[in-house]
Amino acid sequence: MSTPHQHDDASAQLGYTRAPAPPGSQLDWASTVTAPTEFVPYSYPEAEVARITSRRRRLAVASLICGLAGLALGVIGVFGLPIALIAVALALIARSTENRARALWSSGLVSGLVGVLLAAGWVVYISQIVLPLL
Repeated sequence: MSTPHQHDDASAQLGYTRAPAPPGSQLDWASTVTAPTEFVPYSYPEAEVARITSRRRRLAVASLICGLAGLALGVIGVFGLPIALIAVALALIARSTENRARALWSSGLVSGLVGVLLAAGWVVYISQIVLPLL
């Protein structure tokens, strides 16, 4: 009673499905797969896209803010050194993780390095000019 269909041989030759199981036996799991999953496109909902893309610039923005604060405090004195170092560290981390925010992390890196140089200038000024006067 169970005669193979004509299209079963053609589909087995193309490799789309396996040959049917003998009558009374259980089907193999692989024979129930009908279409390869790599051809099925995945559509991203807008909420997921917004969640992924908004998260991508946080380190770069933090680097820029810390760099500007370190630069502003570096003009006043040595107080901007820790914040400028944090800006440099955040910019270096953002460089490897946030490719799309290159302008932000590079600005944070430059302002952080300038803040470090200003703080180093203050250290040299204090150690070479102010301390010998005391």
